Amino acid sequence: MKIPFFKNTVTNYFSMFVRLIQGILVTRWLISHLGEAQYGLWVMLWSFFSYALLLDLGFGVAAQKVTATELYKKDINKYNHTISSIFFSHVSMALLILPLTFIGMYYIRELFHLPADATAEYIRFCREALLLSGLAATMVFPLGVFPEILVGLQKLYLRNYIIIISKLVELAGVITVFALGLGLFKLLFFVMLVMGATQVAMLVAAWRAIPGFRIRFAFDKEVFKKIFHFSSAVYIISIGRMIWERGMFLLISVFCGLAPVGIFQLGSRIPFLIQQIALPYVENISPISALLHSRKRTMHLAQILMRAIRWVNFFAAGATVMVIIYAPRIILLLFNVDNNEAAFICRLMVLFVYFLLVCRSIPEKFLTMAEEHKFLAKVQSFESIFFIVISIVGLLIKPHELIVVGAMILTKLIGTAVFVLPHLIKRANIRLRFFILYSLFEPALLALATGMVCYWQYYFLRGQLHEFFLLALAGISGVLIYFPALYFMMFDHAEKLRAQRLISKFTRKLRRA
Repeated sequence: MKIPFFKNTVTNYFSMFVRLIQGILVTRWLISHLGEAQYGLWVMLWSFFSYALLLDLGFGVAAQKVTATELYKKDINKYNHTISSIFFSHVSMALLILPLTFIGMYYIRELFHLPADATAEYIRFCREALLLSGLAATMVFPLGVFPEILVGLQKLYLRNYIIIISKLVELAGVITVFALGLGLFKLLFFVMLVMGATQVAMLVAAWRAIPGFRIRFAFDKEVFKKIFHFSSAVYIISIGRMIWERGMFLLISVFCGLAPVGIFQLGSRIPFLIQQIALPYVENISPISALLHSRKRTMHLAQILMRAIRWVNFFAAGATVMVIIYAPRIILLLFNVDNNEAAFICRLMVLFVYFLLVCRSIPEKFLTMAEEHKFLAKVQSFESIFFIVISIVGLLIKPHELIVVGAMILTKLIGTAVFVLPHLIKRANIRLRFFILYSLFEPALLALATGMVCYWQYYFLRGQLHEFFLLALAGISGVLIYFPALYFMMFDHAEKLRAQRLISKFTRKLRRA
Protein backbone atom coordinates (compact mmCIF):
# COMPACT_ATOMS: atom_id res chain seq x y z
CA MET A 1 0.00 0.00 0.00
CA LYS A 2 1.45 3.34 -1.06
CA ILE A 3 1.14 5.88 1.76
CA PRO A 4 0.21 9.41 0.49
CA PHE A 5 2.24 11.05 3.26
CA PHE A 6 2.99 14.26 1.35
CA LYS A 7 -0.60 14.76 0.11
CA ASN A 8 -2.00 14.08 3.58
CA THR A 9 0.37 16.54 5.24
CA VAL A 10 -0.09 19.33 2.68
CA THR A 11 -3.90 19.07 2.75
CA ASN A 12 -3.77 18.94 6.57
CA TYR A 13 -1.99 22.29 6.61
CA PHE A 14 -4.24 23.75 3.91
CA SER A 15 -7.32 22.63 5.88
CA MET A 16 -5.89 24.19 9.03
CA PHE A 17 -5.25 27.46 7.16
CA VAL A 18 -8.81 27.55 5.75
CA ARG A 19 -10.32 26.81 9.19
CA LEU A 20 -8.17 29.53 10.77
CA ILE A 21 -9.14 32.22 8.25
CA GLN A 22 -12.79 31.13 8.24
CA GLY A 23 -12.87 31.17 12.03
CA ILE A 24 -11.44 34.68 12.21
CA LEU A 25 -13.89 36.07 9.62
CA VAL A 26 -16.94 34.34 11.12
CA THR A 27 -16.02 35.52 14.63
CA ARG A 28 -15.68 39.13 13.47
CA TRP A 29 -19.04 39.01 11.68
CA LEU A 30 -20.80 37.26 14.57
CA ILE A 31 -19.67 39.90 17.06
CA SER A 32 -20.56 42.69 14.63
CA HIS A 33 -24.06 41.44 13.71
CA LEU A 34 -25.17 39.63 16.86
CA GLY A 35 -23.65 41.74 19.61
CA GLU A 36 -21.72 40.53 22.63
CA ALA A 37 -24.65 38.88 24.45
CA GLN A 38 -25.82 36.70 21.54
CA TYR A 39 -22.23 35.98 20.56
CA GLY A 40 -21.69 34.76 24.13
CA LEU A 41 -24.71 32.49 23.71
CA TRP A 42 -23.21 31.16 20.45
CA VAL A 43 -19.91 30.40 22.21
CA MET A 44 -21.67 28.64 25.09
CA LEU A 45 -23.70 26.45 22.72
CA TRP A 46 -20.57 25.34 20.90
CA SER A 47 -18.82 24.73 24.21
CA PHE A 48 -21.57 22.32 25.24
CA PHE A 49 -21.39 20.71 21.82
CA SER A 50 -17.63 20.16 22.17
CA TYR A 51 -18.08 18.65 25.63
CA ALA A 52 -20.33 16.03 24.03
CA LEU A 53 -17.21 14.68 22.32
CA LEU A 54 -16.11 13.34 25.73
CA LEU A 55 -18.72 10.61 25.20
CA ASP A 56 -16.55 9.15 22.43
CA LEU A 57 -14.73 7.01 25.08
CA GLY A 58 -11.86 6.32 22.68
CA PHE A 59 -14.01 4.41 20.16
CA GLY A 60 -13.02 6.76 17.34
CA VAL A 61 -9.33 5.87 17.69
CA ALA A 62 -10.33 2.18 17.84
CA ALA A 63 -12.10 2.57 14.47
CA GLN A 64 -9.01 4.27 13.08
CA LYS A 65 -6.76 1.45 14.29
CA VAL A 66 -8.89 -1.44 13.06
CA THR A 67 -9.07 0.26 9.65
CA ALA A 68 -5.34 1.02 9.52
CA THR A 69 -4.50 -2.65 10.14
CA GLU A 70 -6.48 -3.45 6.95
CA LEU A 71 -8.96 -5.83 8.59
CA TYR A 72 -11.39 -4.90 5.80
CA LYS A 73 -9.04 -6.66 3.33
CA LYS A 74 -8.59 -9.77 5.48
CA ASP A 75 -12.16 -10.28 6.68
CA ILE A 76 -14.77 -7.76 5.53
CA ASN A 77 -17.54 -9.36 7.62
CA LYS A 78 -15.51 -9.08 10.82
CA TYR A 79 -14.60 -5.51 9.90
CA ASN A 80 -18.27 -4.63 9.34
CA HIS A 81 -19.23 -6.16 12.69
CA THR A 82 -16.44 -4.23 14.43
CA ILE A 83 -17.32 -0.84 12.91
CA SER A 84 -21.04 -1.52 13.49
CA SER A 85 -20.38 -2.23 17.17
CA ILE A 86 -18.44 1.05 17.43
CA PHE A 87 -21.17 2.93 15.57
CA PHE A 88 -23.98 1.67 17.79
CA SER A 89 -21.86 2.34 20.88
CA HIS A 90 -21.73 5.94 19.63
CA VAL A 91 -25.50 5.86 19.08
CA SER A 92 -26.12 4.69 22.65
CA MET A 93 -23.78 7.36 24.06
CA ALA A 94 -25.43 10.02 21.86
CA LEU A 95 -28.80 9.21 23.43
CA LEU A 96 -27.38 10.51 26.72
CA ILE A 97 -27.07 13.96 25.16
CA LEU A 98 -30.85 14.44 25.00
CA PRO A 99 -31.65 14.10 28.73
CA LEU A 100 -28.63 16.29 29.51
CA THR A 101 -30.02 18.86 27.07
CA PHE A 102 -33.45 18.80 28.76
CA ILE A 103 -31.82 19.25 32.17
CA GLY A 104 -29.86 22.20 30.77
CA MET A 105 -33.07 23.72 29.38
CA TYR A 106 -34.71 23.49 32.81
CA TYR A 107 -31.74 25.22 34.49
CA ILE A 108 -31.18 27.65 31.63
CA ARG A 109 -31.05 30.70 33.91
CA GLU A 110 -28.24 29.27 36.03
CA LEU A 111 -26.45 27.64 33.10
CA PHE A 112 -26.20 30.83 31.03
CA HIS A 113 -26.20 33.16 34.04
CA LEU A 114 -29.18 35.07 32.63
CA PRO A 115 -30.01 38.40 34.33
CA ALA A 116 -32.97 38.58 36.71
CA ASP A 117 -34.81 40.92 34.32
CA ALA A 118 -34.50 38.57 31.31
CA THR A 119 -37.80 38.40 29.45
CA ALA A 120 -39.77 35.19 29.08
CA GLU A 121 -39.33 35.46 25.31
CA TYR A 122 -35.52 35.63 25.60
CA ILE A 123 -35.46 32.69 28.04
CA ARG A 124 -37.59 30.65 25.62
CA PHE A 125 -35.23 31.62 22.79
CA CYS A 126 -32.20 30.39 24.78
CA ARG A 127 -33.98 27.11 25.57
CA GLU A 128 -34.87 26.54 21.92
CA ALA A 129 -31.29 27.29 20.83
CA LEU A 130 -29.93 24.81 23.40
CA LEU A 131 -32.49 22.21 22.28
CA LEU A 132 -31.46 22.66 18.63
CA SER A 133 -27.80 22.29 19.58
CA GLY A 134 -28.54 19.15 21.63
CA LEU A 135 -30.60 17.55 18.85
CA ALA A 136 -27.84 18.28 16.32
CA ALA A 137 -25.19 16.79 18.63
CA THR A 138 -27.35 13.68 19.13
CA MET A 139 -27.68 13.11 15.38
CA VAL A 140 -24.14 14.08 14.33
CA PHE A 141 -22.17 12.44 17.15
CA PRO A 142 -22.52 8.80 15.93
CA LEU A 143 -21.24 9.83 12.48
CA GLY A 144 -17.91 10.85 14.04
CA VAL A 145 -16.62 7.32 13.42
CA PHE A 146 -16.35 7.90 9.65
CA PRO A 147 -13.65 10.62 9.63
CA GLU A 148 -11.58 8.23 11.78
CA ILE A 149 -12.06 5.51 9.15
CA LEU A 150 -10.67 7.86 6.47
CA VAL A 151 -7.64 8.53 8.69
CA GLY A 152 -7.15 4.78 9.14
CA LEU A 153 -7.30 4.36 5.36
CA GLN A 154 -4.42 6.86 5.01
CA LYS A 155 -6.89 9.07 3.14
CA LEU A 156 -6.58 12.15 5.31
CA TYR A 157 -6.62 14.20 2.12
CA LEU A 158 -10.22 13.09 1.40
CA ARG A 159 -11.28 14.14 4.89
CA ASN A 160 -9.48 17.45 4.42
CA TYR A 161 -11.12 18.14 1.04
CA ILE A 162 -14.55 17.60 2.63
CA ILE A 163 -13.69 19.86 5.58
CA ILE A 164 -12.39 22.62 3.28
CA ILE A 165 -15.55 22.56 1.13
CA SER A 166 -17.68 22.48 4.29
CA LYS A 167 -15.96 25.51 5.79
CA LEU A 168 -16.29 27.50 2.56
CA VAL A 169 -20.00 26.62 2.31
CA GLU A 170 -20.43 27.58 5.96
CA LEU A 171 -18.67 30.89 5.32
CA ALA A 172 -20.92 31.64 2.34
CA GLY A 173 -23.97 30.68 4.39
CA VAL A 174 -23.03 33.00 7.26
CA ILE A 175 -22.67 35.89 4.78
CA THR A 176 -26.09 35.05 3.27
CA VAL A 177 -27.82 34.75 6.66
CA PHE A 178 -26.55 38.14 7.77
CA ALA A 179 -27.28 39.73 4.37
CA LEU A 180 -30.92 38.58 4.64
CA GLY A 181 -31.15 39.91 8.18
CA LEU A 182 -31.87 36.50 9.73
CA GLY A 183 -31.09 35.86 13.37
CA LEU A 184 -29.02 33.54 15.55
CA PHE A 185 -31.51 30.66 15.53
CA LYS A 186 -31.57 30.32 11.73
CA LEU A 187 -27.77 30.74 11.62
CA LEU A 188 -27.39 27.97 14.18
CA PHE A 189 -29.76 25.73 12.20
CA PHE A 190 -27.78 26.30 9.00
CA VAL A 191 -24.38 25.62 10.61
CA MET A 192 -25.67 22.42 12.24
CA LEU A 193 -27.10 21.33 8.87
CA VAL A 194 -23.72 21.89 7.18
CA MET A 195 -21.98 19.94 9.95
CA GLY A 196 -24.36 17.02 9.50
CA ALA A 197 -23.87 17.07 5.72
CA THR A 198 -20.09 17.08 6.28
CA GLN A 199 -20.26 13.92 8.38
CA VAL A 200 -22.54 12.25 5.82
CA ALA A 201 -20.00 13.10 3.11
CA MET A 202 -17.33 11.38 5.25
CA LEU A 203 -19.60 8.32 5.46
CA VAL A 204 -20.00 8.23 1.65
CA ALA A 205 -16.23 8.62 1.15
CA ALA A 206 -15.50 5.75 3.57
CA TRP A 207 -18.20 3.57 1.98
CA ARG A 208 -16.80 4.12 -1.52
CA ALA A 209 -13.20 3.51 -0.40
CA ILE A 210 -13.91 0.08 1.16
CA PRO A 211 -15.62 -2.48 -1.11
CA GLY A 212 -18.28 -4.39 0.80
CA PHE A 213 -18.39 -1.95 3.72
CA ARG A 214 -21.77 -1.97 5.46
CA ILE A 215 -23.18 -0.92 8.81
CA ARG A 216 -24.94 -3.96 10.26
CA PHE A 217 -27.89 -3.36 12.57
CA ALA A 218 -26.43 -5.65 15.21
CA PHE A 219 -24.30 -5.37 18.32
CA ASP A 220 -21.58 -8.00 18.84
CA LYS A 221 -20.72 -8.28 22.55
CA GLU A 222 -17.47 -10.20 22.00
CA VAL A 223 -16.23 -7.70 19.43
CA PHE A 224 -17.25 -4.85 21.73
CA LYS A 225 -15.25 -6.29 24.65
CA LYS A 226 -12.08 -6.41 22.53
CA ILE A 227 -12.66 -2.86 21.31
CA PHE A 228 -13.41 -1.58 24.79
CA HIS A 229 -10.08 -2.80 26.22
CA PHE A 230 -8.29 -0.60 23.67
CA SER A 231 -10.68 2.37 23.63
CA SER A 232 -10.87 2.66 27.44
CA ALA A 233 -7.08 2.99 27.64
CA VAL A 234 -7.14 5.61 24.86
CA TYR A 235 -9.89 7.46 26.74
CA ILE A 236 -7.81 7.49 29.94
CA ILE A 237 -4.90 8.93 27.93
CA SER A 238 -7.10 11.69 26.46
CA ILE A 239 -8.64 12.53 29.85
CA GLY A 240 -5.16 12.67 31.41
CA ARG A 241 -4.03 15.02 28.66
CA MET A 242 -7.09 17.21 29.25
CA ILE A 243 -6.33 17.38 32.98
CA TRP A 244 -3.00 19.10 32.47
CA GLU A 245 -4.14 21.21 29.49
CA ARG A 246 -7.21 22.58 31.30
CA GLY A 247 -6.03 21.99 34.87
CA MET A 248 -3.22 24.53 34.64
CA PHE A 249 -5.69 27.39 34.17
CA LEU A 250 -8.03 26.10 36.88
CA LEU A 251 -5.26 25.66 39.48
CA ILE A 252 -3.81 29.11 38.76
CA SER A 253 -7.29 30.66 38.99
CA VAL A 254 -8.18 28.96 42.31
CA PHE A 255 -4.88 29.62 44.10
CA CYS A 256 -3.56 32.78 42.43
CA GLY A 257 -6.54 34.69 41.00
CA LEU A 258 -7.69 35.80 37.56
CA ALA A 259 -4.84 38.24 36.80
CA PRO A 260 -2.15 35.50 36.86
CA VAL A 261 -4.42 33.42 34.59
CA GLY A 262 -4.32 36.26 32.07
CA ILE A 263 -0.52 36.49 32.32
CA PHE A 264 -0.17 32.74 31.85
CA GLN A 265 -2.57 32.82 28.89
CA LEU A 266 -0.51 35.56 27.24
CA GLY A 267 2.72 33.66 27.78
CA SER A 268 1.41 30.31 26.60
CA ARG A 269 -0.44 31.41 23.45
CA ILE A 270 2.60 31.36 21.13
CA PRO A 271 4.02 28.02 22.38
CA PHE A 272 0.64 26.31 22.04
CA LEU A 273 0.28 27.80 18.55
CA ILE A 274 3.61 26.17 17.58
CA GLN A 275 2.25 22.89 18.94
CA GLN A 276 -0.91 23.23 16.85
CA ILE A 277 1.11 23.97 13.70
CA ALA A 278 3.08 20.73 14.15
CA LEU A 279 0.03 18.51 14.70
CA PRO A 280 -1.06 18.20 11.01
CA TYR A 281 2.28 16.52 10.26
CA VAL A 282 2.26 14.33 13.38
CA GLU A 283 -1.28 13.07 12.65
CA ASN A 284 0.10 10.81 9.90
CA ILE A 285 2.01 8.69 12.42
CA SER A 286 -0.97 6.88 14.01
CA PRO A 287 -2.33 5.03 10.94
CA ILE A 288 1.18 4.35 9.61
CA SER A 289 2.22 2.85 12.95
CA ALA A 290 -0.88 0.64 13.10
CA LEU A 291 -0.37 -0.59 9.52
CA LEU A 292 3.36 -1.37 9.71
CA HIS A 293 3.08 -2.85 13.21
CA SER A 294 0.34 -5.22 11.98
CA ARG A 295 2.65 -6.28 9.13
CA LYS A 296 5.58 -6.71 11.57
CA ARG A 297 7.76 -4.34 9.51
CA THR A 298 9.68 -3.14 12.56
CA MET A 299 12.76 -1.89 10.73
CA HIS A 300 10.76 0.18 8.25
CA LEU A 301 8.63 1.58 11.07
CA ALA A 302 11.71 2.53 13.11
CA GLN A 303 13.09 4.45 10.11
CA ILE A 304 9.79 6.33 9.66
CA LEU A 305 9.59 7.20 13.36
CA MET A 306 13.17 8.52 13.53
CA ARG A 307 12.71 10.49 10.33
CA ALA A 308 9.39 11.93 11.55
CA ILE A 309 10.97 13.03 14.85
CA ARG A 310 13.89 14.53 12.90
CA TRP A 311 11.51 16.55 10.71
CA VAL A 312 9.48 17.82 13.66
CA ASN A 313 12.71 18.67 15.49
CA PHE A 314 14.07 20.49 12.43
CA PHE A 315 11.23 23.02 12.34
CA ALA A 316 10.26 23.08 16.03
CA ALA A 317 13.84 23.79 17.15
CA GLY A 318 14.09 26.80 14.85
CA ALA A 319 10.73 28.19 16.00
CA THR A 320 11.70 27.58 19.64
CA VAL A 321 14.98 29.48 19.36
CA MET A 322 13.24 32.39 17.64
CA VAL A 323 10.57 32.62 20.36
CA ILE A 324 13.15 32.39 23.16
CA ILE A 325 15.05 35.34 21.69
CA TYR A 326 12.12 37.50 20.59
CA ALA A 327 9.44 36.58 23.17
CA PRO A 328 8.93 40.13 24.57
CA ARG A 329 8.74 41.62 21.06
CA ILE A 330 6.32 38.97 19.77
CA ILE A 331 3.97 39.51 22.73
CA LEU A 332 4.19 43.28 22.31
CA LEU A 333 3.46 43.09 18.58
CA LEU A 334 0.58 40.61 18.78
CA PHE A 335 -1.13 41.61 22.03
CA ASN A 336 0.20 45.14 22.65
CA VAL A 337 1.39 44.04 26.11
CA ASP A 338 4.83 44.65 27.62
CA ASN A 339 5.10 42.21 30.53
CA ASN A 340 8.37 40.60 31.62
CA GLU A 341 6.61 37.79 33.49
CA ALA A 342 4.54 36.86 30.43
CA ALA A 343 7.73 36.86 28.33
CA PHE A 344 9.46 34.56 30.83
CA ILE A 345 6.49 32.17 30.83
CA CYS A 346 6.50 32.25 27.03
CA ARG A 347 10.18 31.22 26.94
CA LEU A 348 9.64 28.49 29.52
CA MET A 349 6.53 27.12 27.82
CA VAL A 350 8.06 27.11 24.35
CA LEU A 351 10.90 24.91 25.64
CA PHE A 352 8.29 22.65 27.22
CA VAL A 353 6.24 22.43 24.00
CA TYR A 354 9.41 21.74 22.00
CA PHE A 355 10.24 18.86 24.33
CA LEU A 356 6.71 17.45 23.96
CA LEU A 357 6.73 17.72 20.16
CA VAL A 358 10.11 16.05 19.73
CA CYS A 359 10.15 13.49 22.54
CA ARG A 360 6.49 12.74 23.33
CA SER A 361 3.94 13.34 20.56
CA ILE A 362 5.26 10.86 17.96
CA PRO A 363 6.31 8.15 20.49
CA GLU A 364 2.87 8.37 22.09
CA LYS A 365 1.04 7.90 18.79
CA PHE A 366 3.26 4.93 17.87
CA LEU A 367 2.87 3.20 21.24
CA THR A 368 -0.91 3.68 21.18
CA MET A 369 -1.14 1.81 17.87
CA ALA A 370 1.51 -0.80 18.78
CA GLU A 371 -0.57 -2.49 21.48
CA GLU A 372 1.03 -0.43 24.26
CA HIS A 373 -2.13 1.51 25.11
CA LYS A 374 -2.33 0.06 28.64
CA PHE A 375 1.25 1.11 29.33
CA LEU A 376 0.53 4.64 28.11
CA ALA A 377 -2.68 4.83 30.15
CA LYS A 378 -0.70 3.95 33.30
CA VAL A 379 1.95 6.57 32.51
CA GLN A 380 -0.71 9.22 31.80
CA SER A 381 -2.58 8.38 35.01
CA PHE A 382 0.64 8.65 37.02
CA GLU A 383 1.45 11.99 35.40
CA SER A 384 -2.03 13.42 36.04
CA ILE A 385 -2.04 12.46 39.72
CA PHE A 386 1.57 13.57 40.24
CA PHE A 387 0.90 16.91 38.50
CA ILE A 388 -2.18 17.69 40.62
CA VAL A 389 -0.54 16.68 43.91
CA ILE A 390 2.76 18.50 43.37
CA SER A 391 0.96 21.60 42.05
CA ILE A 392 -1.38 21.85 45.04
CA VAL A 393 1.46 21.28 47.52
CA GLY A 394 3.59 23.90 45.79
CA LEU A 395 0.74 26.41 45.55
CA LEU A 396 -0.07 25.99 49.24
CA ILE A 397 3.55 26.90 50.04
CA LYS A 398 3.81 29.74 47.51
CA PRO A 399 0.79 30.68 45.33
CA HIS A 400 2.38 31.61 42.00
CA GLU A 401 1.63 30.55 38.42
CA LEU A 402 5.23 29.41 37.87
CA ILE A 403 4.64 26.65 40.45
CA VAL A 404 2.04 25.11 38.13
CA VAL A 405 4.27 25.51 35.07
CA GLY A 406 7.22 23.94 36.90
CA ALA A 407 5.09 21.05 38.15
CA MET A 408 3.87 20.34 34.62
CA ILE A 409 7.37 20.43 33.11
CA LEU A 410 8.77 18.18 35.86
CA THR A 411 5.88 15.70 35.45
CA LYS A 412 6.21 15.37 31.68
CA LEU A 413 10.00 15.27 31.86
CA ILE A 414 9.92 12.31 34.25
CA GLY A 415 7.13 10.49 32.39
CA THR A 416 8.77 10.92 28.99
CA ALA A 417 12.45 10.42 29.81
CA VAL A 418 11.98 7.58 32.31
CA PHE A 419 9.06 5.67 30.75
CA VAL A 420 7.93 6.68 27.23
CA LEU A 421 11.20 7.19 25.34
CA PRO A 422 12.93 4.04 26.68
CA HIS A 423 9.79 2.05 25.78
CA LEU A 424 9.77 3.52 22.27
CA ILE A 425 13.43 2.61 21.71
CA LYS A 426 12.84 -0.92 22.94
CA ARG A 427 9.59 -1.61 21.05
CA ALA A 428 10.70 -0.09 17.75
CA ASN A 429 14.18 -1.61 18.01
CA ILE A 430 15.84 1.78 17.50
CA ARG A 431 19.59 2.20 17.86
CA LEU A 432 19.96 4.69 20.71
CA ARG A 433 23.18 6.36 19.52
CA PHE A 434 21.91 6.85 15.98
CA PHE A 435 18.55 8.14 17.31
CA ILE A 436 20.25 10.76 19.50
CA LEU A 437 22.56 11.98 16.72
CA TYR A 438 20.16 11.73 13.75
CA SER A 439 16.79 12.67 15.28
CA LEU A 440 17.72 14.87 18.23
CA PHE A 441 21.17 16.44 17.94
CA GLU A 442 21.63 17.46 14.27
CA PRO A 443 18.38 19.46 13.82
CA ALA A 444 18.89 21.19 17.19
CA LEU A 445 22.46 22.13 16.19
CA LEU A 446 21.16 23.94 13.12
CA ALA A 447 18.65 25.82 15.28
CA LEU A 448 21.44 26.98 17.58
CA ALA A 449 23.35 28.36 14.60
CA THR A 450 20.22 30.21 13.46
CA GLY A 451 19.71 31.49 16.99
CA MET A 452 23.18 33.03 17.08
CA VAL A 453 22.43 35.06 13.95
CA CYS A 454 19.01 36.16 15.24
CA TYR A 455 20.36 37.03 18.68
CA TRP A 456 23.04 39.22 17.08
CA GLN A 457 20.32 41.08 15.16
CA TYR A 458 18.16 41.40 18.28
CA TYR A 459 21.04 42.64 20.44
CA PHE A 460 22.14 45.37 18.05
CA LEU A 461 18.82 46.43 16.47
CA ARG A 462 16.28 46.34 19.35
CA GLY A 463 14.98 49.82 20.02
CA GLN A 464 16.13 50.97 16.57
CA LEU A 465 13.53 49.08 14.51
CA HIS A 466 9.80 48.62 15.01
CA GLU A 467 8.85 45.18 16.38
CA PHE A 468 7.29 44.15 13.06
CA PHE A 469 10.42 44.92 11.02
CA LEU A 470 12.69 43.36 13.65
CA LEU A 471 10.67 40.12 13.56
CA ALA A 472 10.44 40.24 9.75
CA LEU A 473 14.24 40.52 9.54
CA ALA A 474 14.59 37.55 11.90
CA GLY A 475 12.14 35.53 9.81
CA ILE A 476 13.99 36.30 6.58
CA SER A 477 17.30 35.34 8.19
CA GLY A 478 15.81 32.07 9.43
CA VAL A 479 14.44 31.23 5.97
CA LEU A 480 17.81 31.98 4.31
CA ILE A 481 19.50 29.56 6.70
CA TYR A 482 16.80 26.88 6.81
CA PHE A 483 16.02 26.52 3.11
CA PRO A 484 19.54 25.42 2.07
CA ALA A 485 19.69 23.22 5.19
CA LEU A 486 16.33 21.69 4.20
CA TYR A 487 17.86 20.52 0.92
CA PHE A 488 21.23 19.31 2.23
CA MET A 489 20.18 17.95 5.64
CA MET A 490 16.60 16.72 5.35
CA PHE A 491 16.03 15.56 1.77
CA ASP A 492 17.04 12.04 0.81
CA HIS A 493 18.43 11.29 -2.67
CA ALA A 494 15.00 10.85 -4.32
CA GLU A 495 13.70 14.07 -2.76
CA LYS A 496 16.77 15.99 -3.93
CA LEU A 497 16.22 14.79 -7.50
CA ARG A 498 12.56 15.78 -7.31
CA ALA A 499 13.50 19.24 -6.00
CA GLN A 500 16.06 19.68 -8.79
CA ARG A 501 13.44 18.82 -11.42
CA LEU A 502 10.98 21.31 -9.91
CA ILE A 503 13.64 24.07 -9.82
CA SER A 504 14.66 23.32 -13.44
CA LYS A 505 11.03 23.41 -14.56
CA PHE A 506 10.45 26.71 -12.75
CA THR A 507 13.60 28.34 -14.21
CA ARG A 508 12.63 27.24 -17.75
CA LYS A 509 9.25 28.91 -17.36
CA LEU A 510 10.95 32.10 -16.16
CA ARG A 511 13.22 32.15 -19.20
CA ARG A 512 10.29 31.72 -21.57
CA ALA A 513 8.42 34.52 -19.83
